[in-house]
Amino acid sequence: MNKTLLGLSILAALSAVSTATAAEKVGFFLVGGQYEKDINATDSYRVGVGLPLVGLFGSGGVIALSGDVSYLRHTAPATTGAFQPYYGGGLGLGTVFATTGSSSAAVFSLSPNVLGGANHAFTDQWSAFAEASAGPTVILGGGGAHIGLGFGVRFGANYKLR
Repeated sequence: MNKTLLGLSILAALSAVSTATAAEKVGFFLVGGQYEKDINATDSYRVGVGLPLVGLFGSGGVIALSGDVSYLRHTAPATTGAFQPYYGGGLGLGTVFATTGSSSAAVFSLSPNVLGGANHAFTDQWSAFAEASAGPTVILGGGGAHIGLGFGVRFGANYKLR
């Protein structure tokens, strides 16, 4: 019994140590928020959510929702006062619902992309970032499917939780 408790205690301590080194960041950009977590010393994943955009007019309105998941690879270690370039890939999802009195429509988009950007650490916890992305965009709705090329930019700030 004591050996089992000791073994579980050691296992719990080792798992706490191994996850404590993974940095977690929360951030915001012009029209949304994001959560990023390190996978290892150079890689991380990020989940972003666009703020709901709402427009009301006459007898109708529009609401737009968006989100994305991304894999990021940092090319340099994060140090205060230095730039940290990164690149990666992601998948964006979006939807727009519109109504005008008696009729309504919905449009959905799927946007795989490649991205590149840079962080600049002002302190150990606060950093700013700029990022650009490009890739095909598939739009479903409005009477069919359309494929085009999409571009995006993201400017914002991150706060490292640990």
